[in-house]
Formats: sequence, structure tokens, C-alpha cells
Amino acid sequence: MNPRTRRLIVTGVLLALVLLVVLGAIQTASADEIEAPEGATPAVGMAYASGTGELWLAGPRADRGIVTSADDGREVSFNAQPESVQALAWRGDRLWVGDIGDEGADRDFVVVYRLGSLDEAGTTYHAYDFVYEDGPRHATAMMISGRGRIYIATAGEDAGIYRAPLEPSRQDMNTLVRVADAPEGVTDGAFLSDGSTLALRTAAGIEYIDAFTWEPLVTQTIVGAPDGESLAVGPDDEIIVGGNPALRQTQVPSSDTTVTLTPEPAPSESGSAPAEPDASPSASVDAVEEPVREPGPARTGTAVALILAAAVSLAAGAVTYLVKR
Repeated sequence: MNPRTRRLIVTGVLLALVLLVVLGAIQTASADEIEAPEGATPAVGMAYASGTGELWLAGPRADRGIVTSADDGREVSFNAQPESVQALAWRGDRLWVGDIGDEGADRDFVVVYRLGSLDEAGTTYHAYDFVYEDGPRHATAMMISGRGRIYIATAGEDAGIYRAPLEPSRQDMNTLVRVADAPEGVTDGAFLSDGSTLALRTAAGIEYIDAFTWEPLVTQTIVGAPDGESLAVGPDDEIIVGGNPALRQTQVPSSDTTVTLTPEPAPSESGSAPAEPDASPSASVDAVEEPVREPGPARTGTAVALILAAAVSLAAGAVTYLVKR
């Protein structure tokens, strides 16, 4: 092979390699749009039903005791009188509704509802009443860990993450104990399938936190998204985020990433105000005992990276072969 032909081939291989890496990076950072039924958004909370894979929303009628299926727009009423629904969570085979909003910090207690079957238009519920150990607070996120413990994240000044008793009482008042500072501007959250990695939608994007140490693991910065977005974790740890009004699907990143979106024109109806920087003490020592650690969270970004690495190796080998000939 003459030198000119060899140079052309090498240049072509290198250009193809660069294109492959760029396309892989774009795919890793992309967020697929999901169309919600008309009237189901804006949503202040959402959760995946682990058994059926159905996505449930706390939409415009949530404060009237109604949740909505994002799959077909079906509504289920639980005939309660919530004051300010802010979050949904799924545990086992039941949907939990967090009536935890309190922007005026004047509620005597907040309520979490455990709903019955969602197969019919109406369902029953069990109600659990909670008070904060340090006084009333406005909360915007409710998560349930691998052990089944409820965690609630507050917003505003001195925002924090609070945990409920492992087995809350339906007869007595349950106390929420502060275990960690919350990131700025939390609007929703959910645990990944490992039961110990917490994904929080924050003012910056999505922050993944180790709920044993309360240390951040990785952050996906989101630019151009509406305020007050909700978040849910799918069966394979895919992340559903949005609800004001659009829903997007993304993946848990393997390293810090940035996703830029075109802002939606619809105003936020989350009811949460931007949080102030946190200045409260660190988490108590016993906070690290609660979640159950199972195999680590899915990292689809890692799989993409491995594929790209293999492609790089093959291309590099081809270049080396051609150069030596």
C-alpha cells in the first residue's frame, strides 16, 4: 500500500472514530419525551407501579383526592380531603400519597395516605399523621427506601431530609426526625432499585445521593427545564422527570453530566419556592442505618462507555496495523 493511500485510510478511520464518540456522548445525555394524557399535568408528584410498570401522577386534581394514570388518563379517587399533595411513592403493591405541603408552616400535622387497589375508579386508604421534631415545614418530596421507611424532603430555609418511624402508627402521631441537610430546591425524589441510592430533583438538576452516608454520588445538571419538576424511577432504574407539562425519560449517569433542554412555556404549579442555601448541622450518626443496600444502581452510561471503549480499541488497532504496513 502506497503512503498516500495509507494516510487517507488512517484519516478516515480517525474521523469515523471521532464521530462515533460524539454520537455516543449525545445519546448518553439525551432525554426522550413521553406524552402525558391531556389534563394529567402539571404534576407535583409521580411514581411507577413496580408490578405493572404503570406511571401514576399527582396532577391538577390531586388535592381533591384523585390520582391519574399517565398511561391512559384513568383517574382513581381515594375520597380523602388532602390539603396540599406534593408527592407520590410506590412501595410493594401500593401507591402512597404525600399530603405534605405547608407553605405557611401552619399545619398541625401532615398526612401520608396508603391507597388500596387502583383497579377501580374509587379506592380505600389508610392515613398516617406526622409532625416534624423541629416544627412545621413545607415539604415537596416523599421517598420510600428499600426497607420501606418513608423519607420526606423539605424546601425553603434550612431545608432537610426527615425520616419516619419504620412502622408508622395509624392511631398515634408519628414524629419525623431530621437526618440530613437537603440540596437546594428539592421538588421530588425517589429511591433507585438498590434501595439506598436516592435520586432528588433539585434546583440544579438530578442529584444522586448515598442514603447511608448522605454524600452525593453523581449529578446530572439540567439547563432550561421548567421549575418544580417531578421525578420517578422506572422498573429498570430509568428516570422519568418533568410534569410541567412534558415528561422526559433519561438514564442514571455514570459521571457528572449536563443536559440542555428547550424551556417549556407553561408556568410551574409545583407550589414550591426556591430553597435557600442550607446552613443546618450535619446528619445524625444513626441516620446511616436505615436503607437496605443491594446491588448498585443501574448505570446505562457505563454500558455506553464500554461500547465506545471497545470501538476505540478496534479503531486504534486498525490504525496501528495500517501505519506499520
